[in-house]
Amino acid sequence: MTAALSFLIGTRAGRAIAAALLLIALAVIVYHQIRQGAFDDAEQATLKQTVKVEQERKRDDGHLQDLDDYNLCREYLGDRSVPDGECEQLRGLH
Repeated sequence: MTAALSFLIGTRAGRAIAAALLLIALAVIVYHQIRQGAFDDAEQATLKQTVKVEQERKRDDGHLQDLDDYNLCREYLGDRSVPDGECEQLRGLH
């Protein structure tokens, strides 16, 4: 071990090797930090989208909770060529 250290410190080639190893180590650290930052950004964007979707779902749920049976039937079946009588049966049940 001491022979390796004395080679790295004592010779020009050793100092060049030590400098190259140090630069490689720094490059690996920088690369890891950049990659981690990109991962964090992607995760944050995903979380923001998830929150947005959840807020929209809650807003839709609130709207649907306020509908009576007839209007809920019309909302779900809409323009699916369902005869008006199908939803009309639900009027005045409550």
